[in-house]
Amino acid sequence: MEPVSVTALSFTEYVMSGQRGRINIVSEQRSIYLTADRWVCGFYNPMRDAMRRAANSPDPEAELDRAVRSASLNGQLRAFEELRDGFLPWLRSTRATGVPTGTTRWSAGELTLKVRPHLGLLGPDGSTAAVLVYVKEQPMTQEVANVGLRILQHTMPLTLAGAEPLVLDARRGRAFRMSRRTNLAKLDALIAAEAAGYVVHWRMSA
Repeated sequence: MEPVSVTALSFTEYVMSGQRGRINIVSEQRSIYLTADRWVCGFYNPMRDAMRRAANSPDPEAELDRAVRSASLNGQLRAFEELRDGFLPWLRSTRATGVPTGTTRWSAGELTLKVRPHLGLLGPDGSTAAVLVYVKEQPMTQEVANVGLRILQHTMPLTLAGAEPLVLDARRGRAFRMSRRTNLAKLDALIAAEAAGYVVHWRMSA
């Protein structure tokens, strides 16, 4: 059997897509992961790279503007402008600077997830945060963010020990945190079920 491995964020987006859209989104993700076309793989990469630079820059706006000016693919300019306009006020509100994050893998059944926070942040009070940055047009919800947050929780000792996990909806500048009231046992069961579904959809789309 072909091993199935995607990023934690791709899996989170699968959970978001709803029953009707899941086969389509897995087919799309499968083609991206297996393609040799770097342009297809890297649509949002210039902006994600700019966000990391912005966290350590005396002029974060200039870093994001540079990424906006680099937009050359269909749809990139509007997407990058929306990401800049949502991310920049949020980053400034944190008053944080960037710190390195590690990369690890975490398995849920037959699905292996690559986990690397897009941002590591050090706050002025000494606290740290590990951030998955969501960049798509559809708004993130707390229910879906909890999936990404839980995966970050499981892997935090290897990516940024002691940090608070965050999922950032960058277009809207909204950061999601795990509520203390969240039933983690039910959330883990949900992730296990969704992971099994992902593997089935992946293999059906082969």
